[in-house]
Amino acid sequence: MSSLPDCAMLKHVHHSAYRCRDAEQTRWFYEDVLRLPLTLAMVFDEEPGTGRKIDYMHLFFKMGDDNFIAFFDAPDGADEKLFRPRSAFDLHLAFEVDTREELKDWRRRINQAGRPCFGPIDHEFIHSIYFFDPNGIPLEITIKDASYEAVVAEDAANAHSVLQAWTEKTRALKEETFGAAALDLRGIDMSKTDFSKLKGSSKKDAPQ
Repeated sequence: MSSLPDCAMLKHVHHSAYRCRDAEQTRWFYEDVLRLPLTLAMVFDEEPGTGRKIDYMHLFFKMGDDNFIAFFDAPDGADEKLFRPRSAFDLHLAFEVDTREELKDWRRRINQAGRPCFGPIDHEFIHSIYFFDPNGIPLEITIKDASYEAVVAEDAANAHSVLQAWTEKTRALKEETFGAAALDLRGIDMSKTDFSKLKGSSKKDAPQ
């Protein structure tokens, strides 16, 4: 990693983006239920970068820290299977509130909106409630416990050694499942990639 050029520290998540079944259904949930104001609703007729013709809407809902959760409504070619409830192991998004009472208030509000919500679950350094949005995306609202900073500091001191032990423990199973080449892959050779085919790109955009 030390041979890579230095860069500024990444500041925060500007937005995370997901596909939705329907823009209005999604607006109802995130704006009316979760109280995140709809800030942008942009309609496009081609895919950025490739110029491929496709009609879609890009929605942005503003969170309390002025960052966003965003969605694409692209019905052409969409499949209902995309919106089946997913495992939280595969994907989930966690919001944060300040107090246990706020957490309970949100559980009550979400349940009364007809979206099943369960918890709080004690994770020993946070407490969380869980529910799904209308697009099958697992969501979480969490609060930090009094022990949060101490637990994070203690775990941070051992994170790399714990990761190494886990990697060694699971390597054989993963090789059987994915293959050693997939596990060992890091960068890919892009020297023969024609970046000029991407709309708005030029040779200077190619990796150096």
